[in-house]
Amino acid sequence: MQYAQLRAFHAVAEHGGFSKAAQALSLTQPAVSDHVRRLEQDYGVKLFERGPRGVQTTELGLRLFSVTRHMLSCERDARQLLESAGGLESGSLSLAADAPDLAVALIGAFRARHPGIVVTLSIANAAECMQRVLSSAVDAAITAAPQVHSRLRSRVLRRDPLVAMVPASYPAAKKRRLSYAELVKQPMIFREPQSVTQRLLEIELVRESLQVEPVMYVDGREALEEAVAQGMGVGVIARAEFKESRRIRMVPLLDCQVQMIESLTRLAERPGSNLLDAFFAVELAGAETEVSGGDVQRA
Repeated sequence: MQYAQLRAFHAVAEHGGFSKAAQALSLTQPAVSDHVRRLEQDYGVKLFERGPRGVQTTELGLRLFSVTRHMLSCERDARQLLESAGGLESGSLSLAADAPDLAVALIGAFRARHPGIVVTLSIANAAECMQRVLSSAVDAAITAAPQVHSRLRSRVLRRDPLVAMVPASYPAAKKRRLSYAELVKQPMIFREPQSVTQRLLEIELVRESLQVEPVMYVDGREALEEAVAQGMGVGVIARAEFKESRRIRMVPLLDCQVQMIESLTRLAERPGSNLLDAFFAVELAGAETEVSGGDVQRA
C-alpha cells in the first residue's frame, strides 16, 4: 500500500468522482484511477461502485475514508508545525470559498506580501466549505456560513445588506428603493435552499408576513445573475456581490434588517502556523478584525 494510493482514494471519496479528484490533486484522471485500482487489487476489495451516474463509496470505502481523513489531518498538522518554525518565504495554503471575489482579493493582498507562498482555492457552497474546514481538508474558508461551531475561530471580513437585482428593462429598475411589498409583486427568482442569501431573504419575508411563489429556482449566484439579465425576474443578493451591467440594475431594499456576514474561518485547535497566522492578519479595505465563535446574521 502506497501513500499516493490512499491520497487518491481519499480525494475520490471526498469529491465524489475521479475527474474532480484528479483536479484537486493536480493529477491526470487515469493516474488517480490507477492508484485506486491498484489499492483495490492489492487487497482484493471494492472501495467504489462505478456506474453511469458516477461513483458511490462502498461501506468499506466509507470506513477507510474516516481513516484517511484522520491521516490527512495529521499530515496537515505536521506541515503546519514545521512551517511555523520557519519563515514565510515558501510553503502552501489550501482555501475554500463560497464565492471567488472576496477570496481572490484576500489572496492577492496576502501574496503581495508573501509571493513565495502557493495558494490553492476551491469553490463550494457555504455548508461544504465549513465541512472542509472541520475535516481539515482545507486550512481555512472564506464563507457566509454562520460561524456557530465551537471548534472554529473566525474573523469577520465584510457585512452587507441585501439588495434587489432587477432587469434594466423593468420599471422597478428606475426606483431609488424597493419595499419588500413592492419586491414580491415582481416575478421572483430564488436561490437554492442551501444558499445563505436565500435563507436571509426568507427571514425578511417572514418578518414582513409576505408569501412568494417564485417563477424559477437557480443554483448559484452566476445562474441568478444570468436569469435576471435575461429578464426572467428579479433576484436578491448581498450588496458587495453586485457587478455593474447594462442589463441589470441594483435597487436597495427599504428597511432591510439582515446582513450577509462573510468570515475567514479556521479550526481553533489546530497547531499554530506562521502561514495561516499571516493570512489571518491580512487587511482589506473595509474589513473587520473581530474574532468570533458565532454571529447572528442580522443587522
